[in-house]
Amino acid sequence: MSVVRSIFSGFFSFLLTITLIALGIVITLNLTVLNPDFIISELDKTNTYSIIADQVREQVPTDDPYIAQVVDITITELEPWLRDQVNAVIYDGYAYLKGNNELNIVIPLEHVRTCVKENVAQAVLESLPTELEGVPQSQIQVFLSHIYAEIDNQIPSQIEINEALLGPEVTAQLQKSRQIIGYIDIGYKVLIGLAVLKPIARYTGIPFTTAGALCLIVPTVTERVIPGILSDVVPSEIPAEIMSSIPLLIADFSSPLKTYGIALLIVGIVLIVLSIKLKSPGEAY
Repeated sequence: MSVVRSIFSGFFSFLLTITLIALGIVITLNLTVLNPDFIISELDKTNTYSIIADQVREQVPTDDPYIAQVVDITITELEPWLRDQVNAVIYDGYAYLKGNNELNIVIPLEHVRTCVKENVAQAVLESLPTELEGVPQSQIQVFLSHIYAEIDNQIPSQIEINEALLGPEVTAQLQKSRQIIGYIDIGYKVLIGLAVLKPIARYTGIPFTTAGALCLIVPTVTERVIPGILSDVVPSEIPAEIMSSIPLLIADFSSPLKTYGIALLIVGIVLIVLSIKLKSPGEAY
């Protein structure tokens, strides 16, 4: 009977170890890539909006001083607006991927239109083109009205993102993503149930300690190895600012798993110590 008990105890200890490791991975996913707040905070940390703005500025032709001036001022003024819109899109996108809403994202662009018009008017009035020098103010306003109309033609009043607009292929991929996230959510609940239902006995200390150690070792090694691998395979066109932020991003992503590992390690050590202290006199461990 002792041999049979040891076999079953070893099997359930192994099963509990695997369950705890899988639970740690799922918890990490829920706190990072499946958490819109995490994605938004990482975008802020990596200064993504400023990087995008700089990239847009580099694409603007410098031979036209009006365009260069208007674009530079407009991009600077719209950065807070861009941040708010990106945050809203991220929240709506995650609500869709998690099955809470249908995909119907609307990005209003009226603020962009107004901002561009104001900056165009300011640039024109501060440095009138040669053909407008000395003309009445009414003609300048007519000139500006034509520019405003062109801006309205070039910039839509809003951008809509929905399944019909994305097409069947992209929609199919999104549906697969929704299924995967649904499976992760189910797995999260099942793994918690398995971990809780396992009997707290002296053998559970070893699985907790083993799972905790692995949850600490794996992300630590990953943080050291992945940046070097990415530096060899990522295209050189990627801005240096983004590449330099990759180690921070990996550290933030692995932080929940490391915290989870420390908690498991502490619980496992406590259980092992208790099992030694509380075992019956003369009982073999």
